[in-house]
Amino acid sequence: MLRRLGPAFFLGSVLLCGACKKSEDPAPTTPPAPRPTAEPTATFTLSLLQDAPASGCTWIRQDTTGTRKAVATVDAPCEQVDLAWSADGKQGVLVDRGHGATPPRAWKVDFESDQGPLPFSLPTEGHTDSVGFDAQGHTVALVSQLEGLTRKAERGEEFFVVDGRRLPVPETEGSAGLAHAFRREGEQWRRVESVATVYETEDAPGTTALATATQLVSSTSGQDPEVPTATELPEGSEDAVRLDAVVKDKGHTEFGTWVSLETHGGPLYAWRAARELPVLMPPLRWELSDRLAEPESLSLSPTSVVELRVRGSLLLVTSDHGARIYDTRTKKRIAHLDDVHDARFWPKPRTVTAAIPSGTSAAQ
Repeated sequence: MLRRLGPAFFLGSVLLCGACKKSEDPAPTTPPAPRPTAEPTATFTLSLLQDAPASGCTWIRQDTTGTRKAVATVDAPCEQVDLAWSADGKQGVLVDRGHGATPPRAWKVDFESDQGPLPFSLPTEGHTDSVGFDAQGHTVALVSQLEGLTRKAERGEEFFVVDGRRLPVPETEGSAGLAHAFRREGEQWRRVESVATVYETEDAPGTTALATATQLVSSTSGQDPEVPTATELPEGSEDAVRLDAVVKDKGHTEFGTWVSLETHGGPLYAWRAARELPVLMPPLRWELSDRLAEPESLSLSPTSVVELRVRGSLLLVTSDHGARIYDTRTKKRIAHLDDVHDARFWPKPRTVTAAIPSGTSAAQ
């Protein structure tokens, strides 16, 4: 006996076939995640000094591509030349610090017109220790004076007399003297500050006692904001012990301690030699693939004195006659220079609002 198939049977068949067809459709695919793109290497501009014929020195500006432009050449050895930049980046000064009986000399350069170097006179009073720019673009000279002083005593107190004002003589070790700040106005120098100070000891303030000294911008004779702080690693600390274990032979016998300097890619370790004025030296080490390694192709003598500067992700390592630049993110060396002096990052133009003191004298 045949059984009649009801509507429920046909409805179930349709649903079953639909399910079968649906199972045959390919599953939707998830698009692959985009590959991370490497950050581009930061660009840079360097300031360099290079020996020129006849014991001269050429100031050079070099960019990331290696293109060099001679800014100025002066008849002074590079080892004696200091540099300064105006805050707006339009002017520069070269100073020959002099040596022995040879007095300091100075030249000005206009970066926009390529005019210079134009020599200009320095203050006749005392000895010019450094020249720079104030926030308004005036040329300023910091002068030390140990001779030709008016020194008096009254009621058991000694003082210098400057423009009718009394400046107490500092009661401390060293040679007491005066420090002056002069500002160039037209072709003349005007004294804008004088203080009593001390010279000729290890920690003598000298002309740094002047308030004006803290207000000058972008000078190789002043503090460089791109020099990172070196933090001493205590003897027996985990990092110091690890460094001693990795570096069996430093290549020199300089007494000192390990220090840590922060970079964009983590700490860089260096040896700080405890000389009269402490200096940084190799070995240099940083973390690379979970191990302490020397920066790539450093190629410096183990007895070299080095200076370290950080700008963004870049690390600049300089020695007496060379420079190396690293990307601290990748730990790769991206540039090297040999036979150059005093390599540093070219200062960026900036706005400075500080003003030179308006008074003519101040007591230290």
